[in-house]
Amino acid sequence: MPSTCVVTGGAGFIGCAISRGLADRFDEVIALDNLHPQVHPQRQRPAALDPRVELVVGDVTDAAAWDALLDRHTPQVIIHLAAETGTGQSLTEASRHGLVNVVGTTQMLDALVRHEQRPQRILLASSRAVYGEGAWTDPAGAVHYPGQRSRAMLGAAQWDFAGLTPAPHDARTVHPAPTSVYAATKLAQEHLVSAWCLAMGVRPVLYRLQNVYGPGQSPTNSYTGIVTLFARLAPVGRGHPGL
Repeated sequence: MPSTCVVTGGAGFIGCAISRGLADRFDEVIALDNLHPQVHPQRQRPAALDPRVELVVGDVTDAAAWDALLDRHTPQVIIHLAAETGTGQSLTEASRHGLVNVVGTTQMLDALVRHEQRPQRILLASSRAVYGEGAWTDPAGAVHYPGQRSRAMLGAAQWDFAGLTPAPHDARTVHPAPTSVYAATKLAQEHLVSAWCLAMGVRPVLYRLQNVYGPGQSPTNSYTGIVTLFARLAPVGRGHPGL
């Protein structure tokens, strides 16, 4: 049996960036991607996607797309990148984020059950957003988790919590406390994948990614991250006056 890796959202920036390495390692690499116009304005195969990767145009929320894929392939590894990622956008399109991030994940897991397949591992690209504001300390050194800024704080441009100083995030100690719909759906993905994998004898691998950036990232997608925004503004002399 050929070694097979399925990458959901595999035609996106991260999927393209890792496609060469995956194609070197596996006999088959299949990228399942719906080519969403926010990421793929031309709705065509990205040039950066390794030519050895098979692109399957389909939606992770569509059970039929999963059935068609798993009828033909038996993945040893699934890399689950497919997600709606706009933190601010998630506040006004919560159903869209819930559908893709949560239901898209459960559709994948249910399809594996239907086809009696158990990959060796499922790798999930989660987000540091699940930490929310993280820990803050008071003058006595006590740790506090103030949670989400209120609408009144944001309206007054009050970014800090009175009497508190932000502490560096430490993944070994800080606990998840989402402050956006997007973050809540990413934490839900973690719970879903972990619970299913541990029950099914599959190894779950969870990465909480920070700002992801690099060559080939879309300069037109407003949700690709702050580093990309700075890279677009710097050549024309625009940016924060303090930078």
